[in-house]
Amino acid sequence: MTYAIGNDVPLGIACLGITHPHTSGRVKAFQRMSNAKLLGAFDNSPLLDPFVDAMGIAKRTKGEILSDPDVHAVLIHPKSYLMADWAIEAMEAGKAVLCEKPAGRGSVDTVRLVEAVEKTGQLFQVGYCWRYAPSVDRMQEVLKAGQLGKVLQVRAHAGCSHHEADTDHMRQPGDIGGAFYVIGCHTMDRLLLHFGIPTSVNARITKFEGVMTPNAREDAVGAILNYPDKIITVDFMSWDPLPWTESWDITAYGTEGVMHSRPLPASYKLYSTGKAGLPEGWTEWNETSFPEIWAVRKTVYSPEIAEIGNPVYFDREAAAFANSLRTGALSNVPASQAHNINRILEALFQSSSQNGAEVQL
Repeated sequence: MTYAIGNDVPLGIACLGITHPHTSGRVKAFQRMSNAKLLGAFDNSPLLDPFVDAMGIAKRTKGEILSDPDVHAVLIHPKSYLMADWAIEAMEAGKAVLCEKPAGRGSVDTVRLVEAVEKTGQLFQVGYCWRYAPSVDRMQEVLKAGQLGKVLQVRAHAGCSHHEADTDHMRQPGDIGGAFYVIGCHTMDRLLLHFGIPTSVNARITKFEGVMTPNAREDAVGAILNYPDKIITVDFMSWDPLPWTESWDITAYGTEGVMHSRPLPASYKLYSTGKAGLPEGWTEWNETSFPEIWAVRKTVYSPEIAEIGNPVYFDREAAAFANSLRTGALSNVPASQAHNINRILEALFQSSSQNGAEVQL
């Protein structure tokens, strides 16, 4: 480990890549943070000029950013084919990295990231921002405490909204999939957080002829994650009509309780038999019913996909990253997590190509 800069030093942050729609959300999160400063951005894209103008930060070269001793960490937000290369270059230059998910085009990239973290000792955190909901924290607490009894079955649903499945962002050359890969990976992150890595998977990843936009990739997905002691079923739709993630739900069914958990608007619903340390009956909690919409508007620097409007998860994510960087705490979402998610997604696509055959991990 080569990080831990202490609390008395202003945290210097810069961007390598700005074309991902999450970039402005993360930049603004660090701009709101006390004792942190944005020290520039680089990208080969013509969108760099309007981006730095809107964010009020300097345009710099990659070399200038990586050689600047006041830059402690970089935000990696280019297209997927550049994520691993630029993240590794940053770590080798002595910078901590917060890298947008899925951190590359598949396991061929994420295994390189794992190796680079081991070699450099640098902090590397993957941008799986949806895990920062308090409803996710609460589900993890309940599961870790065994308060649902033996969990034998889990159901998970997610989707891609705002018609983003029909954008170039979901059709990057070399990516192993479209909306299910780029957005569905968030659900895989949660499932691995709560339940660990499955032993095998089955999947049907579908594209319906003549039903939706022909250039988009998968339309709907049905998948099974197999464990020695439980089964998880996952379904995903690329054309979710809701403007935020109200339909995203993970439900765990145990012998002593049932728990539903949604990320935004953050909520959970928990039933307990009363035998495992929880009140008998149903407990419901909602953070808010009417949050600011997740993605609000397209901009001159994000012309294809609306930029993020609801900042709550980016603030929590940035706080976790800054805490690790200042204290030396382990990464909240390490490179190994990104690698395992890519391994699972690749196995799901492999299974689907074999008509749903079981694929071992």
